[in-house]
Amino acid sequence: MPIQIRFTDIDVFGHVNNARYPELFDTARYLFVKEMLPGFDPDGKSMVLVHIETDFRKQIVLSDKVYVETSVKKMGDRSLGMTQRIVNERDGSVHADSYSVLSTYDAVTRQSFPMPARWRERLSEALEEAGKNIK
Repeated sequence: MPIQIRFTDIDVFGHVNNARYPELFDTARYLFVKEMLPGFDPDGKSMVLVHIETDFRKQIVLSDKVYVETSVKKMGDRSLGMTQRIVNERDGSVHADSYSVLSTYDAVTRQSFPMPARWRERLSEALEEAGKNIK
């Protein structure tokens, strides 16, 4: 997912403030899940973020052109372990990487639920097409 860096993202040090990175990862995660999971959010069934960790590698400045890569690393009965990185379009350098865990969540019952087979199949197919295997 391409990222547009805005003037308001820049702090007094002249780079994107580190508080903005989780927002970038969150937007890309949402788009990934929405695109990959058929029937996402029918009747309040979706996924919620339950864990995130981020390593900051290199600052992003206003003139940088960056994008977020998102992939599934691990699929559990009710969860997904995802890796993401913010990559510089110009030279391929990594500005930050992140690992997060999403859990299934039913907004009506307020509980997690077993991941539907169609979600598992779609994620497995998409990752096979990308040449990746999930554990």
